[in-house]
Amino acid sequence: MNIESIAKIVAELKAYGNQTPSVSSDIELSVCIPARNEAQTIWKTLTALANQLSGDKAVPTQLYEVLVLCNNCNDDTVELCKVFQELNPEFPFYIYVTNNPANNNVGAARKVLMDLASERLTDNGFIIMTDADTIADKNWLHSFLKLQTEPVDLVCGQIIPDMKGLNTKAKKNLFENRHYLDLVSRLESEIYPQQSDPWPRHSHNSGPNMAVRNLVYKNIGGIPPIACLEDIALYQKVISSGYAVKHAMEPMVTTSCRSSSRVPGGFGSQIQNWSASKTENVEGYAKLRERFTAFAEIRQYYSQPFEELLNSIGHRLKIQKQMLRSLIEKHHSSNSLVIYLENFLEDHSPWNAAHPNINIAEAIHELEDHFSVFSQTSKIYSSARSELSSLKRSM
Repeated sequence: MNIESIAKIVAELKAYGNQTPSVSSDIELSVCIPARNEAQTIWKTLTALANQLSGDKAVPTQLYEVLVLCNNCNDDTVELCKVFQELNPEFPFYIYVTNNPANNNVGAARKVLMDLASERLTDNGFIIMTDADTIADKNWLHSFLKLQTEPVDLVCGQIIPDMKGLNTKAKKNLFENRHYLDLVSRLESEIYPQQSDPWPRHSHNSGPNMAVRNLVYKNIGGIPPIACLEDIALYQKVISSGYAVKHAMEPMVTTSCRSSSRVPGGFGSQIQNWSASKTENVEGYAKLRERFTAFAEIRQYYSQPFEELLNSIGHRLKIQKQMLRSLIEKHHSSNSLVIYLENFLEDHSPWNAAHPNINIAEAIHELEDHFSVFSQTSKIYSSARSELSSLKRSM
């Protein structure tokens, strides 16, 4: 879907009845929910948002709003939203409806809604993404309000899967996948740390729980209106542009694990594979260590370009020096190059031949072994420092 079509739909929705509320400078959070045939789930989603707390009191309604785009629905989603609105007149909830066939994927729907929200917020406000099958923790909005004062531009919150209805195989594979990703995130924090995103942190960066600073959203041209993985594309655009990202332990949501995938390659597709007991091959410890070390050297090279660093990066990633120089000239920052390489290396034959992916259970075992040794070494150093301090005090 092109940008002109999206702008046209945004203009149409702004004129939709009298639903568009007047803009208030007090609004700090705008929650955006694309909904297509979500009659089975959206009531619970809205109920959780209407009961948000800050301590033991309700979050002040002047600080936030909830925008729902009912996109080409042919069930009772629109009617349920209207009933909820009537029953909760104090809840800052606004319904938009489009039956425009051009708005035919979740990426386009998110962009339409987030562009609407962007026009309504100050530059410092957060545009928050979530889904109509997702239940926010009772302190969800309060957590974003606290994070708004921190020097971060994109917040990725924790996503807890609702595993009701999953078979045993799917539950096992889901747990294994999440455990692996958390171990990878810990290793990345150890080798290639980010000042805005220290450990402990999680590994989730997708649509059910993400917030972007409005000025940043404008500067990067908004979320890409693509058919799937639009949330990951936004995440990568923010990092490539040099903005600060934080994988915060709070805020938290619970999202459904429905296996009826609405988009190819989405979470539903993963659930289908896990339910069929299809195991994954992933990066093992050695491959991850080489990749993260190379990324750390790339960041160092952009600060102090030494030939030895260039040689090391090329050797680690199996990229010829001439190509590496060309990529460095093309990418204005280390962040931009790292995001490019994360995608490039997936299909880079020399890299994958040198470091073949391995079974996820084996990769988990390798990473757990690393952190077990790392933890024991830390204890030894800590004990030695304590003994040294005691000796100094006794002298």
